[in-house]
Amino acid sequence: MKILAIDASVGVSVAVLSGETLTASESVSHGMQGELTADFISQTIKSAGLEVSDITDVVVGVGPGPFTGLRVGIVTAVVFAHARGIPVHGICSLDAVAYKYGKPCVVVTDARRKELYWAQYDQGRISQPQVAKPEALAEMFNGVDFVGPGVELYPDLVSGINLELHASALAEIFASGTAQLVDVAPMYLRKPDAVEPTIRKSVL
Repeated sequence: MKILAIDASVGVSVAVLSGETLTASESVSHGMQGELTADFISQTIKSAGLEVSDITDVVVGVGPGPFTGLRVGIVTAVVFAHARGIPVHGICSLDAVAYKYGKPCVVVTDARRKELYWAQYDQGRISQPQVAKPEALAEMFNGVDFVGPGVELYPDLVSGINLELHASALAEIFASGTAQLVDVAPMYLRKPDAVEPTIRKSVL
């Protein structure tokens, strides 16, 4: 099994896993979803010593995350997979952080608007991904480990480990056979910040 993993829910990352070995891992800065191009993916695969035709499965993080990032990541994964006739699998992006941590925890990532995306884990995800204020999470989970990129945003409320969300963990959890697969569709949890203006009818 040779897996291409893509995540654009928090920044942009791409990873290639061959068998049980992570052979390549690349990332770009937050807000740089436009860098997730076919050339970027092809170069990552080549740096793993593989050809694009060697990839057998595509795994993509479906969020939760911002509208633009999720859309770019998922469309890229689906187009790559369909063009080569290989399966594409969706995984909640928060699951990757919990898998990497390996202990009971609450994973938190930036939801903007002074809120956090979160989900609780104990040998797998035991709650659905949700959105909450950091103050509310601090009250709900006193004594529980907080992990993920959201920790650095509110260290006084959700102190813990700022564990990176990276596509490499998506590849690893899929290869382990323990992934909770979900539909390959964006997990927004709320409406996007950018909304098309309503067209007003002219009154004659």
